[in-house]
Amino acid sequence: MLLMITVDDLPTEGLPYVIERTMERGAKNIHVLNGITKKGRVEYIFLVEVTEKKLEDISAFLALELGTLGMKIFHTDHIMLPFEIITRKVTVETNTNQFEAEVRVKYLKNDYEQIISLKAEYEDIKKIALNLESKGIQISLSKLKTIIEAEAYKKALSEENIKISVN
Repeated sequence: MLLMITVDDLPTEGLPYVIERTMERGAKNIHVLNGITKKGRVEYIFLVEVTEKKLEDISAFLALELGTLGMKIFHTDHIMLPFEIITRKVTVETNTNQFEAEVRVKYLKNDYEQIISLKAEYEDIKKIALNLESKGIQISLSKLKTIIEAEAYKKALSEENIKISVN
C-alpha cells in the first residue's frame, strides 16, 4: 500500500526525523516531494510504502508528527525485477599506496540473461571514498561510482576483479 500525505506547515528541519522514524517503524520506503498547493503555499507530499500489518502504526505516527487530518491510501502492485548481487573486489592503486575493498553490485538481467543495468551499492562506495580521502586522495563520490560501475559492467560476465588505477 502507498500512503500519500500532504503537509504545508512542516519546518524543513523536521523532515529527517519523520523519515528516519517512519522507516524505523517498518515502512518499506518513503519519499518526500516538494509541491505547491492551490493557494500557492509550499507543501511536502509524503509517499510512504507500507504493508497492511504496519498501516495502523505508521499512519498514527504520521498523523501525530505531521498534524494531518487525513491521508490517501493507494493499493498498488510492485513489480520486482529479477536481479543478482555479486560482490566484486576493487583494487585502488596510487603512486604510493594500494588497497583492496569489496563492492556489492546489483545486476538487473532480462530473460536472456543479458545485463539491462547495474548499480554499485552506495555504502560500499562511500567506504572506499572515505578511505581514499583519509589517504589524501580527493575523488568525488559520483565519479568513483561511475568508475566502479563502468569496470563492473566490463567484467560483468566474468569472474575477474575490478581494478581502478589512480595515477
